[in-house]
Amino acid sequence: MRILLVEDDRSTRRLLDAMLGKMGHQVVHARDGQQAWEILLQDPINFVLSDWMMPRMDGIELCRRLRAREAAQYTYVVLFTGKDQQDDLVVAMQAGADDFLTKPVHAEELRVRIEAGLRVLALEQSLRARNRDLELANQALATSQQRIQRDLQAAAAIQQDLLPQAPPDCAALDVAWDLMPADELAGDVFNFFALDDDHLGFYQADVSGHGVPAAMLSVHVARTLAAELRPVSPPGRPDTQSTPSASPGNTAIFGVHPGPSAAQGLATNGFRQPAEVAARLNVHFQGDERNMVYFTMIYGVLDTRTGKGVLCQAGHPYPLISRSDGSVQRLGSGGFPIGLIPQVDYQQVDFELLPGDRLLVYSDGVTECANPVGEAFGEERLSQQLTTGRGQPLAGSLGRIKSALVDWHGRQGLGFHLADDASLLAIEMLSGEERVG
Repeated sequence: MRILLVEDDRSTRRLLDAMLGKMGHQVVHARDGQQAWEILLQDPINFVLSDWMMPRMDGIELCRRLRAREAAQYTYVVLFTGKDQQDDLVVAMQAGADDFLTKPVHAEELRVRIEAGLRVLALEQSLRARNRDLELANQALATSQQRIQRDLQAAAAIQQDLLPQAPPDCAALDVAWDLMPADELAGDVFNFFALDDDHLGFYQADVSGHGVPAAMLSVHVARTLAAELRPVSPPGRPDTQSTPSASPGNTAIFGVHPGPSAAQGLATNGFRQPAEVAARLNVHFQGDERNMVYFTMIYGVLDTRTGKGVLCQAGHPYPLISRSDGSVQRLGSGGFPIGLIPQVDYQQVDFELLPGDRLLVYSDGVTECANPVGEAFGEERLSQQLTTGRGQPLAGSLGRIKSALVDWHGRQGLGFHLADDASLLAIEMLSGEERVG
């Protein structure tokens, strides 16, 4: 090991040099603290044996300078001293000395003090190496987190593209919506689309769980229920014609069959009833023991001329109709989620929107939004918000509901972070005076 020996007395320096040489150490000499300091600025020696009292710069000042500088490694300092006063030793420790040897120095004591210092330096080097490894790991983790964050943001943008982009081109209706995701990616998805010139299809789905798996399934659901009307799509017309793009697998899942759909209170012009759509989706999304992800859903069809509609509730919260007279009507009968149990018979319910009536479908993140003491917002409060918001346009009414959820959540200072995704989709049948086009 290389040791810097700082000693102004030549005879003492020669004696210590001989002792250290016999111990197998390589010795670098300095006559005083100033010369030692200049050597240490150029040479990364990390073990110093120094006299206390020296000209130009003493051992105390050398310790202070070593401790004040920023160095890549620790320098262990042992002071030689004839002092035995407690106050003097305290001053030396405060200056940064690690250990002391009283003159005259004995070889065996010198050896064990050096061995003790080497153990300290070995521990310091090990800790420094681990800190370097930890720093590299943290840098790699930060890089990975940045990449994941970029990927999540890109995925969230894709999800946003699957949501409604503009109200429907229909003078008889107004549609509004809002999504409040619990994380970057949401398990809620909803949309509406024209089935033909007079019928609007709409849906809202809430995938179980959170994060990437739920978001991936929500994208799959949205793609499956895309507005492109082809015979193999769930809402598509069940005719006998197949399309060139229809794969055998899709045809088996959403297969085609002759004859019109059996309408239930609504003339559907051949496109599938909501209960049939739910049943086909249930077959398509059946999981296994490794993949038990499922989703609840509302799927409905509305005749934009008459206001008559039909919807299927597949384990989703009960839709609400806010009537123009201020009353609120609950729709649905419960039902089973999609993909949870095979061979389920789904039911559907008829409804009618008169001018001024508003239909609201929502995910359970709305009614289960908890205040700071754990009480849920609930369906009753949601109904009250629908009633008190009737004086506002439809979008403003949904904004009122969102504000009520923020207030109920009661954590504005910490940000509006829900435990579950919350989404709202509302349809209003406009009165004659409100219709445009």
